[in-house]
Amino acid sequence: MSYMRGATDDPLLDVTFGQLLDDTAARWPDREAYVFKKTGSRVTFADIQEKATRLAAGLKAIGTARGDVVAWLFGHRPEWIYLYFAVAKLGAIAFPLQEERVGRSVETMNYFLNKTRVKILIMGDDSGTEKTDDKTSFLFTLFPEVKTAERGMLQMERIPTLTSIIVLEDQGTGIGAYTMEEVQRLGNDESLLAEVRTLQDQLSCRDTFMLGFTSGSTGQPKCVELSTYAIHNNIRFIGKAIGMPKEGTALYPYLTFRFAVIYPFTAGCALVVPASSSPSSREMLEILQEEKCKAIGILYLKECHGLFHDPHLGDYDLSSLDRVLVTGNVMPKSLVDYAAKVLPNATMFVGYGGTEFMFVASTSAEKVAEGKGSTVGKLLQHTEMQLVDKDGQVVPLGHEGEVYVRAYSLFNRYRGDEEKTAKAMTADGWYKTGDVGVLDEGVVLKLFGRVSDMIIRNAFNVHPTAVESPLSKHPKVQDVRVFGVPDPASVEEICACIILKEGQTADSQEMTKFCAEIGLVPIEMPGYFLFMDEFPMTRTLRKVDRKKLRLIAMEKLGLKEEA
Repeated sequence: MSYMRGATDDPLLDVTFGQLLDDTAARWPDREAYVFKKTGSRVTFADIQEKATRLAAGLKAIGTARGDVVAWLFGHRPEWIYLYFAVAKLGAIAFPLQEERVGRSVETMNYFLNKTRVKILIMGDDSGTEKTDDKTSFLFTLFPEVKTAERGMLQMERIPTLTSIIVLEDQGTGIGAYTMEEVQRLGNDESLLAEVRTLQDQLSCRDTFMLGFTSGSTGQPKCVELSTYAIHNNIRFIGKAIGMPKEGTALYPYLTFRFAVIYPFTAGCALVVPASSSPSSREMLEILQEEKCKAIGILYLKECHGLFHDPHLGDYDLSSLDRVLVTGNVMPKSLVDYAAKVLPNATMFVGYGGTEFMFVASTSAEKVAEGKGSTVGKLLQHTEMQLVDKDGQVVPLGHEGEVYVRAYSLFNRYRGDEEKTAKAMTADGWYKTGDVGVLDEGVVLKLFGRVSDMIIRNAFNVHPTAVESPLSKHPKVQDVRVFGVPDPASVEEICACIILKEGQTADSQEMTKFCAEIGLVPIEMPGYFLFMDEFPMTRTLRKVDRKKLRLIAMEKLGLKEEA
């Protein structure tokens, strides 16, 4: 039957991030943990321990207590890491905001801060809060009350839980916001430092430490609560599975991927963080060469494609690069083959996971099989998986089913939404991922897509990846997405939206002919081909928004939902 369980050789660890920091700083005080290209900072474990402990005391001084939510919005700076561990030392809850998700929208910011019930907010100069003479920066656009409020005593009807704002850079006098320097000075109080140290033995690694939002690809983003127990052990196991280096450097392009930021503590390597929050391929290539990086800690599929297809890739010495972890979507075989061609000395790994359960499976990319679906590998340690039918019954090996996961890495709950939490879980602790897959005879998982993406054509179910995978092999195709659109005769007709490579042209006839030549069966043959310059993205800007894309396609085709 379609059930598997990961090994249990390596025990799970009960450690808070405060304890992890103190233990690692004692072990490797002068060892570099992070390199920040934006500020030129090379931060050691001792640096983090000293600054995080004092920052924790300073946050305590302005009223931050265990269980309070501390949010921050700024780019790739060392303060990001200091806050991460300072919040952990207080037993508070970290909520790193993503600038690309919040944008400059007051409404969006209000939504996220209210949904998470934020008490303390830290904003940086690279989030639009740079000093201005007329105080018309993003800070004052979002929070005009700050101009007249007393520090630590914000009162806003629209965000009632928010009491204090901290800015990284001095905004001048006469505003109701602390500066980071002031908070750090408050943390010099020896009695507060003693309280922070005493608090460490009272905290639990099972408590919620971090908040994150789902991508929103299947509806309104949900706020996910994760514990240090889940994050710490999961990154330990994925790091071991892919062989993250035990010393040297690894490129870590996105602090917004906030789980694996603790690689230095679990693997041993130093993470090199680009200056840009969304670094270009050129910026990443320069860092890989300059820092002689042995690994790339995480790449999303889109950025992976851009990096490996960069026309200047061959101009850089990437001989040090040994492994690359890719996540965020199913991995097409064509990209795996191309990566092997342009970076023959580097091993790529495909990680399968989600916001609610983090990483649960991984495989080296050469094991990604040809044909439908995308191989994502065997289970990590201390993880169970089963594939079930629509009635919740486990299906035989080789049969399609929805992927259910049960593991230490599962989220605690959807914040403020017990109904959705209960709906996502079974009574015996299985999380319903919504992904469709197959376990083969070797008990290796292959994914086909989302249950919600299934196309119903006549009496047949068609997975989008069954059509996307072969179409992506067309030499003119850069990207393709497939979905169902209304059709009175067939329930749904298959529509393929295609982005062509630069300078290429094609039409529906050419694509139909190509599908026939590669042996696409009639039930999987698209009835419509649409050519576009770009696809709409979800609010995280990491995934294509299939729902919006479908609506755009229906408008272009003049189709409407059947009544």
